Amino acid sequence: MKWILILVAVSLVAFSSCKCCQKNKKCDTAVTETKGAATGTVSHQFRATGCKTVILVSGTEDQILIPVEGLPEALDVDGKIITFDFNLLRMPQPEGCDKGQPAQLSNVCAK
Repeated sequence: MKWILILVAVSLVAFSSCKCCQKNKKCDTAVTETKGAATGTVSHQFRATGCKTVILVSGTEDQILIPVEGLPEALDVDGKIITFDFNLLRMPQPEGCDKGQPAQLSNVCAK
C-alpha cells in the first residue's frame, strides 16, 4: 500500500511540472501589450463609396487592407498610425469596397 501511495505522489509531481500542463495555466503577472509586425495608417478615403475603414500598409505602395471585424473606436481615427499582425482572407470584398483585401487583424495597437 505504501508503494502505491509513493508511486501516485511521484506521478503527481512529475505531471504537474511538465510543459504541457504548465502552458494551460494562466499567469497572474501583469498583462503585456504585444505590438504587431506591420505598420499602417487608418484611412476613411473610401467612405463615399460605402467602404467603412481601410488600412494603408506602410512599406508597400498598393497594399490596402479591409479589416473584416472593424477596429476599436479609439483606433478608428482617420490618419492614425497603428501596428498590427494580419491574415489575408479569401472572401469577397465588402459592398462598396473596390480596392483592398479583406484581412483579419490581431495585436492592433497605436504606434
